[in-house]
Amino acid sequence: MTEQPAPMDDAGVGLDARLARDLKRYRVMAIITGTLLLTVFLGLIRYAFGVTDGPIDTFFSAVAIVHGWVFIVYLVTVIMLWMRMRWGLGRLIYMAAGGIVPLLSFFAERRISREVAGSVKP
Repeated sequence: MTEQPAPMDDAGVGLDARLARDLKRYRVMAIITGTLLLTVFLGLIRYAFGVTDGPIDTFFSAVAIVHGWVFIVYLVTVIMLWMRMRWGLGRLIYMAAGGIVPLLSFFAERRISREVAGSVKP
């Protein structure tokens, strides 16, 4: 028996290859966004200890701005994977919240990766 090739899209790229690229982009962006969000969160916690001035304030302000821009890229990657998998709206909200709720992007990334890997037929 011969093995059937993966279905192709209009550009001649295998659908499994596109899904793998979308998943990889999502995983990378989830880790970057989550790390930046944790840094911003630590910057907010310092106010509880009365640290409000100095060069550390400039650093955390810059990280917050970078996180904002990276979050936009993260949302694009979330939407691309969400559309490819044809999931419901709740899954989109869960994935997008990973860039807003500290630590959620790390847990969501592991869960989504397992689900996508389980949906690909060998």
